[in-house]
Amino acid sequence: NTFVRPAASSPGATNTVSAALPPYPLVWLNEVQPQNLNGPTDRFGERGPWIELYNSGLEPIVLEDFYLAASYTNLTEWRFPPGTAIQPGEFLLVWADGRPERTDATEWHTSFTLPPTSGSVALARIISDGPQVMDYLNYAGVGPDQSYGDYPDGQPFERRLFRAATPGAANDVPPVNV
Repeated sequence: NTFVRPAASSPGATNTVSAALPPYPLVWLNEVQPQNLNGPTDRFGERGPWIELYNSGLEPIVLEDFYLAASYTNLTEWRFPPGTAIQPGEFLLVWADGRPERTDATEWHTSFTLPPTSGSVALARIISDGPQVMDYLNYAGVGPDQSYGDYPDGQPFERRLFRAATPGAANDVPPVNV
């Protein structure tokens, strides 16, 4: 058997594994609808699950080095295409329908689908050669045409189930538990 000694701690000394991180941009996973039966359609006239991002900052955020994932074990599951950006105050819709070939300059389709009812979504970027989670949400008990997300918009601390989805717009519909 090989014994692996854990790294030594350094109380009272400089941390030997610390590194400066770039600031977190103010982009959030704002809403998700895993079962879109009667809601919005893509440019092909088809309904599918979707993810909404929201830029709560005052500057545009370039997303080409960001990833979306439906699993915490593969944080680089789907990368935003080059040139993708989200403007200040913008709600950006991404179709999570497993049809990446449908992506164009104005409509994005992930390589994965969202599990109905319960699942996870992660927004990540690469920092120091590894993925860093920027935001995530875990949803459960989401019925057909319901959604789950931030209330109010752009804050990851209070997430709720909504009776009606608000794709591409503010989450101003009262949550189910209100």
